[in-house]
Amino acid sequence: MAKSHLKRALITGAMLVAPILVLAEEDVNTRGNLRAERQNIRQEAQQKRQAVMLEAKNKREAFKAEAQKRVDALKKRVGEERAKRIEQFFNQMVRKFENAIDRLNGLADRIESRLNKSEEAGNDVSKIKDQLKSARDKISAAETALNEAKAKFKEMANSQNPKEAFRQVKALVQGVAQKIKDAHRALVDVVKSIKGLRLGSEATSTSSR
Repeated sequence: MAKSHLKRALITGAMLVAPILVLAEEDVNTRGNLRAERQNIRQEAQQKRQAVMLEAKNKREAFKAEAQKRVDALKKRVGEERAKRIEQFFNQMVRKFENAIDRLNGLADRIESRLNKSEEAGNDVSKIKDQLKSARDKISAAETALNEAKAKFKEMANSQNPKEAFRQVKALVQGVAQKIKDAHRALVDVVKSIKGLRLGSEATSTSSR
């Protein structure tokens, strides 16, 4: 009789535990699927950024390669020495802007790496990631504006009125500088938001300060 009661108790216990084990397994599978989905999204985003950066690099190299052509065209209107000085001055600004954009992209990458680690630890960083995306958009806008300034500078070399064309270039350059400042400010806001962000089971603060 005692053995019969024990057997029934074991069967009942197994029936109660089985659903819990199934739910636990489903929870593990769900977390695994979410992790894989996040990884795929990150990889796709990274591939897109790499393609954009490669395109930007090619455009930069093409602009440098055409320097002598621009000088040759411009010297017909303002003289060789002045044409060289104008080209040198503009290239110095371009390098300054390109270096600033590269630094901003590097900072954005480091921020994203930290956010990904925090997300893997179970923290909700969705709002900060939205902030980071907005900041990246501003960086892209700065790169686009710089390309527009380069295009206008190239047109200036063949312009019938290089003085007026150069004024337009200066206006575009000022716009590039402002967009870089906007992108930098946006990244600073993201950095402020991740202050207090913790990995692991510690409490996470994702609100802007």
